Amino acid sequence: MTTLDSDFLAFGRRITGFNTFVQWNNRPCFRVALGGLGSTNGAYGRTGLPLGPQNNGPFFGFSGVFGESQNDPGTAGTSVNNIGVYGQTEELERGAPRFIAGVYGAANTRPGVIGFSKTGNGVLGLSETSSAAVVGFSTENIGVVGMTNNADSLAGLFVGNVRVNGALTAKVKNAVVPFPDGTQRVLHCMESPEHWFEDFGAAKLEAGRTIVKLDADFAKVVELKEYHVFVTPEDDCRGLCVRNKTTTSFEVRELQGGTSNVAFSYRIVARRKDIKAHKRFDKITPPPAEATLVPRRPTRTERRAPAPRIEVQDGSVLSRKARERKRRKEG
Repeated sequence: MTTLDSDFLAFGRRITGFNTFVQWNNRPCFRVALGGLGSTNGAYGRTGLPLGPQNNGPFFGFSGVFGESQNDPGTAGTSVNNIGVYGQTEELERGAPRFIAGVYGAANTRPGVIGFSKTGNGVLGLSETSSAAVVGFSTENIGVVGMTNNADSLAGLFVGNVRVNGALTAKVKNAVVPFPDGTQRVLHCMESPEHWFEDFGAAKLEAGRTIVKLDADFAKVVELKEYHVFVTPEDDCRGLCVRNKTTTSFEVRELQGGTSNVAFSYRIVARRKDIKAHKRFDKITPPPAEATLVPRRPTRTERRAPAPRIEVQDGSVLSRKARERKRRKEG
């Protein structure tokens, strides 16, 4: 049945105002159960009597589907084995990654998902049992970017322990320690052009010499073919030297044949064993400029630009490929 009217209005106490839940042989009768073509909204739905919040942001009410509510979700999408809500901007290239998620945003050059809040969280992710609440992934660029243009604010904040499985690169690395007066003070890290581990200890000469054994656990994580030992006497003597360095110990002697029993402290420095390519002053490539650009806000003209012309033939909307075939045939 086809009806040509300017308006359709349903009253009653039924649960559904317009129902197309029709099946034939346990299969849906329609490919598209509800189609809508409008200059402002393709489909509009509102739950509850009060109106929802006023649209004072970048959204001006023009949308394919518009949902409105004051105390309930304005728009909801659920799926058991696929994407709950899918949003896309721009034409996507073939081979775009496919993921299953509650909310999925896709784009080529623009952000797939943007969250904004004036005083709260722009995007909040929570998880009770998984390994992370928010996960960023990239095969060729940056998985997660945090930015701020205010020197007094933070581009990122972690409340709790942080683990990095990879290299941590920063212009400045600091430690924050509590002070007796209740304040927090900054201590700066010492840097080196190579990867080193250190160990410290104390010992005492016996008749001018002694053997100091390396800590067994320290020896497991460093290269012992070449390491450095620095000794400092704790009392007056002729001076100390280090001899006979092996993979398990080193010898400390007093200079000029001295036979004192002076105590001393020592510091051992050795290269990390798990890092093979020690490159001094290795060059680093900064991230591409586009990876750290703040998303550009669309101009008012772009926001209010009219929707592209959609051709209708015999009551059905033509696809992009069908429109191209039609133009070639007419031309």
